[in-house]
Amino acid sequence: MLRTVSPIGSELLVPESIGEDKPYFTSDDLEQACEYYRAQGYVVFRGLVGPALCDRVLRGFQQEVRDSRVPILRQKNMQYERNEFDQNGFLNNPIFNIQDLQSKHFKAFKSAALDLYTDPAVTRAVDALLGGSAEGEGVRLIESMYFEAPAGTWPHQDSYYQDSAAQIGGATAAWIALEDITSKAGRFYVCPKTHAQFPVIWNRDKWNSGTGHENYKDAILSVARQHGVSWRAPYLAKGDVLFWNSLTIHGSLPPFPGSPDSRKSLTGHYLRSGHQLFQFHTRVRRQKVKEHNGTQIGLLHDQDEVRNQLVRAFAYHFPNLWTQARRIAIKFLVNFHQQGAAARGANR
Repeated sequence: MLRTVSPIGSELLVPESIGEDKPYFTSDDLEQACEYYRAQGYVVFRGLVGPALCDRVLRGFQQEVRDSRVPILRQKNMQYERNEFDQNGFLNNPIFNIQDLQSKHFKAFKSAALDLYTDPAVTRAVDALLGGSAEGEGVRLIESMYFEAPAGTWPHQDSYYQDSAAQIGGATAAWIALEDITSKAGRFYVCPKTHAQFPVIWNRDKWNSGTGHENYKDAILSVARQHGVSWRAPYLAKGDVLFWNSLTIHGSLPPFPGSPDSRKSLTGHYLRSGHQLFQFHTRVRRQKVKEHNGTQIGLLHDQDEVRNQLVRAFAYHFPNLWTQARRIAIKFLVNFHQQGAAARGANR
């Protein structure tokens, strides 16, 4: 076990092998895995994705993305940027929403990633974790990311950013290891049971994402200390998948100084196909939807559309204006919807 500290300073033991961790579950243990997920707010499936499919994603990245000069929307700052690499040659600015990438430039990578997200073993697990399909209803991928370099992500609940419009806590997400993730590579962590025992910190008032994002991050840490939450950083081998509920606190550890290891991985966020995306606890965001292997894929900034290519060009060449415009838009949306909710409450 690697001994380190959690974001609130408590001891965190990081397994360095499967033997030091729980066995968790396989796809044959679906019922037991769902019971564990409902109780703990997360679950790990061992070997859920085949190694050949993981390799296809990595090969597509190497062939099409690594040397590309096309600006791509990034997870860490929602800016359109060209690739940046750390001192070990790993992508340092993670890709946001692979399904939105322009097919002309990234066909193989995009296709391989979507094949993985819609793999029958993955969608079967997602369907079960979301409670099982209503008649004729499946699941929808609403968001995706690709990571390489360790970075460290603050503890948070996904619900603050997006959730199901039908039910807070009605979304699930997957962290998919494309390689064996070492203990020093910025391991993904979760806080068990926080989906049920931890209060929802709403994206409003002093915690709104337009002006109070730092307040939100401080509030998560403060309440985590008060509740004495525990922290888990499961060992994930190539093809393992960790699922967590949209109300479960999670993040990733910072890289260890001098570590040469990467954390090549995908994340995917899912809803029931009949649910709509709920952004910032304020608005229903209706996505353009296409199908891939019979599974719905939600699009937000589809780069196959000319208008979105024009937005990308503006955002890339004028990043400061783009950032300011996004902040103003988010602040307006949060305030507008809060005022509307207050007015509806006053009229009851």
